[in-house]
Amino acid sequence: MLRLRAIAFAAISTLTLLVATPGSAHATVGTFTYSYVDSAGNTLRDRLEDPKSNVCHNIEQADDPDAEKPAHSPYNRTDDKAYVYAEPDCEGTEYVLAKEVGEGGAGMEFRSVIFMS
Repeated sequence: MLRLRAIAFAAISTLTLLVATPGSAHATVGTFTYSYVDSAGNTLRDRLEDPKSNVCHNIEQADDPDAEKPAHSPYNRTDDKAYVYAEPDCEGTEYVLAKEVGEGGAGMEFRSVIFMS
């Protein structure tokens, strides 16, 4: 009987720990848009829809500093703050865009972004 209680206690403790531990990444709700220059020199717009929070997102059209111009003109319409970085992998100069209404002009150049509350 004592062994059964120990097993039950261990199972309940494990379940409680799993339920109480928050996930490290959740989906940010909303849209983050930005401009970039393609290989032909055209300025285009793209977006991240409901991106994961607490995960660095390299901007694929601008993540190679040797071959591509940085992205620019970000608009943050998500429910998290957007931290945009001048370099890939969320390094370099950091700019913060407010949640839901954050906006950066053409002079705000960046190569990566992370969303956090």
